[in-house]
Amino acid sequence: MGRSVLKMRECLLLAGCLIAAMPICVAQEQYPKPLIHTATDHPGARVLLFTVDGLHAVDLANWIGAHPHSALAELSARGVTYTNAHTPMADPAAGLMSLTTGGTPISTGIVSSDGYDRTLSPPGSNCKLRGAVLDLDASFRADGSFDAARAPLDPRNGCTPLQPHDLLHVNTVFEVVREKIGPTAWAGESAATTDLLRGPSGKGLNDACGFERSSPIAGDEVRVGIVLRWIDGKDCKGAAESVPALFGMSFTSLVAAQVEMGYTDAAGTPSDGLAKRFAFVDAAIGRIVQELKVKQLYDTTWIFVTSPYGQSPMDQRRRRLIPIARVREVVESVEPGLAVHIAGGDTAMIWLSDPAKTAAVVKAFGDQAAAIGIQDIYSGARLALTLSSPAKDSRMPDIILQLELGVLMLWGSAGDTALAAHGGMLDEDTHVALLVSGAQLAGRYDPTYVPTTQLGPLLLRALGMEKFDLQALHFEHSPALPGIF
Repeated sequence: MGRSVLKMRECLLLAGCLIAAMPICVAQEQYPKPLIHTATDHPGARVLLFTVDGLHAVDLANWIGAHPHSALAELSARGVTYTNAHTPMADPAAGLMSLTTGGTPISTGIVSSDGYDRTLSPPGSNCKLRGAVLDLDASFRADGSFDAARAPLDPRNGCTPLQPHDLLHVNTVFEVVREKIGPTAWAGESAATTDLLRGPSGKGLNDACGFERSSPIAGDEVRVGIVLRWIDGKDCKGAAESVPALFGMSFTSLVAAQVEMGYTDAAGTPSDGLAKRFAFVDAAIGRIVQELKVKQLYDTTWIFVTSPYGQSPMDQRRRRLIPIARVREVVESVEPGLAVHIAGGDTAMIWLSDPAKTAAVVKAFGDQAAAIGIQDIYSGARLALTLSSPAKDSRMPDIILQLELGVLMLWGSAGDTALAAHGGMLDEDTHVALLVSGAQLAGRYDPTYVPTTQLGPLLLRALGMEKFDLQALHFEHSPALPGIF
C-alpha cells in the first residue's frame, strides 16, 4: 500500500477522533466547573430576589432579544437563564412558597391564595363550626396590619386566630438565612404574602414594608425605593441598618397590565401599554443594579429574577368568560349546598361538603365539559398523583377543573373586561422566567426542565449553606438548579 494512501487514512482517522470528541468539548463549555459553596468559601455575600408577577419565560426572551442593552439583558449576560422553568402552582401565594421553601403544596400546605381548610373554623364562629375559607388577604387591613376578627380560627389551639405564616408547614429561605447568616427584608405586594415569608416561626423577616394597597405602578415605585434604601444601609423607616443578606421585592404592575391591556398575539407580542410596563420594570431593576454598583456591592450580590406564576391567554381571540355561578350550578345539581367553596381564575378548585359525592360531581362536569370549556378534570387518584389526596390533606380541593386555554372563570358578569387570569396548569400559566445572575457566572442559557422549587436550594448554596436546611426537602427532594454548583 502506498505511503500517500496510508497518510490519507491516518488523516481520516484523526479527523474522526476529533469529530467524536467534539460533543465532549461542547458539554464542558456548557457546564463549567462547579462553584464552591462552603460556609467559609461561597460566591455570594448576599442575595437580591425580584419576583415579577406574570413574567413568562417568553416575555423575558422577547424583551432581551429586542433590548440587548437593557438591565435584564445585562443580568442575563452574567448569569444563567433557565428557559424551561415551571411553577408547580400558578398562584401568588403557592407560587411564592415554591420559590422560597423548595416545596409544592404537598409539603407547604399553601394550595392557593383563595383556599379552604375543612378542620379550621370561620371567623366569628367561636370554633363551633368546622370548615373555613382561607382568603389570605382578607385578614389584613389596608395599612397592612393583621385583623384577627377576620382570620380563620384554630379549634385545636384555643380557637386562636391564624395569620398566613401560621398556615405554612415548612420553613422558608428567609428563616434559614436570618438564623445562620444575617438580616433579611422583603417589600411585598401584600401583607399576606409578605407574612408567609416569615415562616412558621414568624421570625423570617427583620424588615418588611411596601405592601400598602395602591395603584400597581405606584406600589412598585414605593417598593423600588425601599430596596434602594436597604442597599444604602437603612431600614423601612430610614434608620441605619446593615445591608440585608437576603432581600427583595415583588413587581405587580406588569401582571395588572396583562389583565387590563394584554398581548396582541399568541407569540407574546405585548400591546403598547403592556410594552411600557415591561420597560418600567426593566428600568426599575436597572436603577437598583446601578445603586449596587455605586455602593460597590454589585460583584458580591447574586440576583434572581423570576415569577411565582404566569397568566393566560396571550391570544385574546381565545378569551371566553364563564361565571363561577355556572360552576356552582353544576355542583349543586347533584345536591343543593354541596359546594362549600370554589376558587376561580383560568382553573377552578372545588371543595365539597360531602366528598362522597365527588364521583357524581365529576360526571356532571364531564357531561357539560364542552359547553363550559373544561379540558381536564382532576379528582381522586388522578389528583393525588401530583398533589396530596383530599382524604389526607384537609386543604386539598376535591376537584380541580383545568379549563381550555382562554377560558376564564371569574366572579364578574359576562361584561367583565379582564383579559387574563392565573391558577391553571397550562404552559402559559406555569412556564415562567427564571434568571440567576452573579459575577462568577458567564451568560448562558440552560434548557433543562426545572421546577421553581429548585431556586431555594440554589439560593442557599450561593450563600454557603446546604439545601437540607429547608424542611420541605425532607418531604420533596428538590435539587438545586443545575449547572452552577
